[in-house]
Amino acid sequence: MTDPCKERQLRVIDNDLIEKCIDLQYPKGEVGRLLREKGISMDEVKQIRFEYLNILKIDHLWILKTLTKLGLNNNLIEKIENLDSLVHLKELDLSFNNIKKIENLDALINLEKINFYENLIEIVENMEKQTKLAIFSIGKNKLVDKSNVNYFRKFPNLISLNMAENPCTHDQQFRCYVAAYLPNLVYYEYRRITDEERNLGNEIFEESLRTLQKEEAKEYERKSALQKKMADTEMHCKMFVDGLDADQLFEEMFEHDPEGKALLEIGEDATELYEEYKSQFVNLCKTIFEIGEKYYNLRQTEMDEFTRCIENAKRDNKERSIEIMELFLEKKTELFNEVKKYQVQLDHDAITEDQYKEKVEQCQKNYDTKIHFTWKKLMTLEMTLFEQIEEVNQLFEQNMTEIINNLIEAVQAIFTNLRATEVSYAENIHDAATRYLAIVSLNADETLSKLLKNIMTDRDSVNNAMAATHDVHMQIIDGREDRMVNTAKRWFKTEMETLANNAIIRNRHKLLEINHFLDIQREEFEDLATTTTEINNEELEI
Repeated sequence: MTDPCKERQLRVIDNDLIEKCIDLQYPKGEVGRLLREKGISMDEVKQIRFEYLNILKIDHLWILKTLTKLGLNNNLIEKIENLDSLVHLKELDLSFNNIKKIENLDALINLEKINFYENLIEIVENMEKQTKLAIFSIGKNKLVDKSNVNYFRKFPNLISLNMAENPCTHDQQFRCYVAAYLPNLVYYEYRRITDEERNLGNEIFEESLRTLQKEEAKEYERKSALQKKMADTEMHCKMFVDGLDADQLFEEMFEHDPEGKALLEIGEDATELYEEYKSQFVNLCKTIFEIGEKYYNLRQTEMDEFTRCIENAKRDNKERSIEIMELFLEKKTELFNEVKKYQVQLDHDAITEDQYKEKVEQCQKNYDTKIHFTWKKLMTLEMTLFEQIEEVNQLFEQNMTEIINNLIEAVQAIFTNLRATEVSYAENIHDAATRYLAIVSLNADETLSKLLKNIMTDRDSVNNAMAATHDVHMQIIDGREDRMVNTAKRWFKTEMETLANNAIIRNRHKLLEINHFLDIQREEFEDLATTTTEINNEELEI
């Protein structure tokens, strides 16, 4: 008799449980017995069910990497977790559990069908990555707000939705609400949405739907702008000039310079100096940006030409290799037919066995000669290609060295101008601060900020503040120059090393491919000769 307490024992998915569930999926009878004897690799399991097993925690499923369908329904699961490795999963059933939150599904980008029926979920969320979702059930949960329906507007492939027996569905107009807010949905609660329901929903919720569409349009614009900004930033990084297309570097200087910002309080003289300095500085930064863009385009042109040359060389090599191999295969067919002809002659006693062996040995010598000749031709062809690639790589490296050096030289000249502009500003603002110190000493101004009062204590304080602000600006300018130069050099070094390594790896693979091809040809001749000898020996024994 089964122990009911043992049956209700809480479980965590482990290797033993996985193996038991796989075993249960085998068909009954002799077919199942044969399949069990053969066994099945964990990497071959496409679907599995863990149903009515009192499972409390999802775990250990990483071993089922090829899983496309997973059933975890009718358990005691409280948290969605440890599913990241199941990247091929298309169907997920977590119905009849105790899940309170939709989470940890980001890696499951291929999900098409999800079932959360009868859980404890209060809000639909964290499913942005499930863009292939087509069927979704979240009936009999804790969804109170009918605006949860709006979340599904981001799933263009969703055709079937079930939200039955949630608090938000008690409204008599809820089905019309779903029909209006989800225009691509075909089925709700497994019943087709009619045109009448959709038209009625559009009429009832016309105003709120229009408001939502406006909000979505604004959100779309915001996301588009953010995506464009990210794309621009990525492109600017490739050009080594990120943050130099506007006033970012200038603002960074004063962001880390409290004394410099305090000195702007001394009056119009300081403000005018600041604005003039900013204008000159930003224009120089834009010049650096334009230089980076110019040399990026030169690099891309050079890389496109390099790629074209390499691809042309590879294509020519491939075509000539195919010609050599096809010629060999023609000769191979002739020799194999010749051996088969001798086999027929031997079978009909037209030649003796010794004559047959002599003729086959001569064929094998001819065959080995042709293999060696083909090997030599293919190896020579590959060596020629390798040398061509090396030559193109060297030329590319020379051209790219010149481009990178010219880029560095050009931007360093502009950074020198940036430093000169900073020196000029520092001198001018120092003069303005000194004049202001004389005014403050005669007429104490209680409205000054605490930091500016400390700076205006005496001439030494002013000098120290000016030295500090100048040092901060110079450090940021020098740091940005160093980052740009080092990034360009690092990119160049990495690119050249990658090209050299790729050439070596390609060459090794090609050599292995040539040798493997010809080894197979040798084995085929040996198999032909061996098979014939075995047949003749068996006939002699008979």
